[in-house]
Amino acid sequence: MGIIVPSQLYNAQDLLGGFNPWDPMGFTLSRDFAIYREFATDGGPVPTSLAVRAAQAAHDAAIADALRIFLKTVQRPLVGVMGGHSLPRDHAAYKAIAYLARDLARARFLLVTGGGPGVMEAAHLGVAFSSTESVGPLDEAIGLLSAVPRAPILDDLFTDTWTIKDEKLGAIDDARKWLKVALEARAKAPDILPVSLAIPTWLYGAEPTMPFATHYAKYFQNSLREEALVNNSRAGIVYGRRGGGTMREVYQDVERNYYAKTLEEVTPMIFFDPDKYWETDPVMGDTRATSPGINVKPTIRPILALGLVSDNRPKKEVEACLDEKLLFTTDHPSIMKALRGHEKTSQQNLTFALAAEPLKFGTLRMNRR
Repeated sequence: MGIIVPSQLYNAQDLLGGFNPWDPMGFTLSRDFAIYREFATDGGPVPTSLAVRAAQAAHDAAIADALRIFLKTVQRPLVGVMGGHSLPRDHAAYKAIAYLARDLARARFLLVTGGGPGVMEAAHLGVAFSSTESVGPLDEAIGLLSAVPRAPILDDLFTDTWTIKDEKLGAIDDARKWLKVALEARAKAPDILPVSLAIPTWLYGAEPTMPFATHYAKYFQNSLREEALVNNSRAGIVYGRRGGGTMREVYQDVERNYYAKTLEEVTPMIFFDPDKYWETDPVMGDTRATSPGINVKPTIRPILALGLVSDNRPKKEVEACLDEKLLFTTDHPSIMKALRGHEKTSQQNLTFALAAEPLKFGTLRMNRR
């Protein structure tokens, strides 16, 4: 196939074109999967040659520039929604994320996710149905999606000759079913979707691409993708439940805020889950967690205080800042207030970034001390 340097961000059809919802192997027929297979055969995250590395770098540079142009054109406060890919569609937390995303989109925030299943899909689904006056169409879509609640695990797909392993054929068909029902739900949304942004990576290319975003900045190199996700979410980040990848993003965000030059530049961190996932220690059985949770609440606030308190920023002022911007809540008005409070600073920093004036905002230049 060869790596084609894109002139703009992808849309869902660019990635899912070729998918056959009726063929058991239909998931593998999409352009997205073909690029993933080529990425895997070319060495995955460690390219097999300088030529492959250069071609991937050219692609990712073009995506980064297309993303810059997109953000400059849209000019709306960008809120990240991070969370695990394994959250089932029939879980209460999935619906809660979709409802929050709907409200944020209706308040004119632009939402960005990592573009995968689970929490990420729920966020884009909420945006897709945000232009309808009632939540009825969104509820109908969630009901439809719940018939195929889980994205299959597609790790270790290939043989040494890059064909699909026989034992993975069932999972490939499950991916077809998962994507088929997603496209059926997408068909019930308005023809012109409200704008939302996904930033996925072919490093996780075996994950099915959900079809509910309007723009996809898909990278080969996951490190570039992670930087784009966290650093562009300048209005704040909402964290749904689960995932080692989500933990990486949480502490990238902690680092960014730890080194903020002013308290105005501290970006809101919102830990969102109706079951208080981020405030609960896991209960472990012999082979798995019988009650999952990742209790970050006792650690994140002290870490941020350590970085932020200084001669110019006494503890009292830092504590007041964290009261406003470090939230463990599912209350939509409280979340909206935190994001609105940071909107002016976030848009100012976005303007500086898009104008190639990075030294005007401190969170890009982390002054380690």
